[in-house]
Amino acid sequence: MFFINILSKVKAIVKTRTLFLIYLTINQIIMRKLLLGSFALLLLTTACNNNKKPGDVTIKGKDGESVTINTNDASKNVEEMKNSMEELQKLKPLSLEELKALIPAEIMGAKQDDYNAVNYAGYGQASASYKINDSTKIKLNVIDCAGNAGAGFYNMQFLMNFEQDNENEYTKSTTFNDQKAIENCKKKRKECSFTYFSGNRFLVALEGDNVGIDQLKDVAKGLNIK
Repeated sequence: MFFINILSKVKAIVKTRTLFLIYLTINQIIMRKLLLGSFALLLLTTACNNNKKPGDVTIKGKDGESVTINTNDASKNVEEMKNSMEELQKLKPLSLEELKALIPAEIMGAKQDDYNAVNYAGYGQASASYKINDSTKIKLNVIDCAGNAGAGFYNMQFLMNFEQDNENEYTKSTTFNDQKAIENCKKKRKECSFTYFSGNRFLVALEGDNVGIDQLKDVAKGLNIK
């Protein structure tokens, strides 16, 4: 129930395309594949799976889609989640001008375009696009997770580790600079997204059209968002 409340809070304040995709990724994979099943079924599934590590549960759908979730992460991370939320709630959210300073003027040689910054429901967000060429584009979105509203976004990183795969795309949780990250790529076209947490405060999302996941990670390494 604790995680369901967090997902509900995120859904209520997510408005932009990038963040809505983040919400859908987590909500569809965890809620549709795990939480909609009964707790008894989850225990049975856990007991019957030959997992690579304790707590891994793999669920396969009729369409060939498979989702692997580590259920042990939930109990391990609850206390850490509460502590981080308390610390973030004490912080003063950045002004829009301060957020703007985090957005680079160039990415991969492309100049910043379509810049936008907004303070919505108590949290600040800034975004920009970078057109590499006619077929290649990157979008950057940064959320300041300080304050009561922003803390809910930051604590998405403490949800269970998961991996999803089907014929159209894959999504999996990973780590980046010692913090949780989520990568997603389409299989039939070169379209990827990489979402990670930075500086114990910011949620950073990169979307690429005709950009691979390794390129997005390289871009992330060059960003100074902390």
